Amino acid sequence: MAGIWYIVEMATYGQQNTGSAPLVLVKENLAAGLREEILAGRIAPGAKIVEGTWARQFGVAQSSVREAINILMAEGFVTKGHGRSARVLNLSKQDIIHLYQVRGVLEGLAARLLAERNASLTGMESAMAEMHEAVHSNDVRQIIDCVQRFHVHLLEQTGNSFLMEEGRRLIIPLYSFTLMRALARNLDGSPWKPNLARHQQILDAIRTGQPYFAEQIVIQVTNQFLEAALRVWAN
Repeated sequence: MAGIWYIVEMATYGQQNTGSAPLVLVKENLAAGLREEILAGRIAPGAKIVEGTWARQFGVAQSSVREAINILMAEGFVTKGHGRSARVLNLSKQDIIHLYQVRGVLEGLAARLLAERNASLTGMESAMAEMHEAVHSNDVRQIIDCVQRFHVHLLEQTGNSFLMEEGRRLIIPLYSFTLMRALARNLDGSPWKPNLARHQQILDAIRTGQPYFAEQIVIQVTNQFLEAALRVWAN
């Protein structure tokens, strides 16, 4: 807890003593601290994050905690139903299977659209290059960030706002949970090495300019991603 206390105290000190430090500093530092508590497993998957409790604990306004929680919701680490307390994301094995099944359909469609248009793959290629470096250096956080960016770029390049929105709604929480589980299991980069070739398959399939082929490859590869997830961190 020392780390999060330091973060919040420094943000609050700056606000009180400069008179100009924006409130955004407090909420962003609170979000950073709470995120690390989640990733360290000190706030468990499914646990409530009660605004009043954390506000009293950190000596900040409850509204600052609420805004920090909103940041974590956007990042996929926290969920909140209407009128309910926020909770740390918790996905069951069945949830993960269902997410990958729907992802295969959405990302397959995205690949088909990109192949039809011969669209630029620059963003995906950049994420792929960084993914290689992260796997080589065993940086699990960076690996998962690069994988997420690869798939978000796949959706974004379609220019289809509905496809993009639905895809992001699945992908962002899924990879946040992946990171939570990977760190909890103290995984290194080795489980992601086989996925480098699978991501390359996606790029190569889109580059063929054959829409149906690209769509089917992405669906097949997504099933392989699911199998790896169930074997490595989701069981």
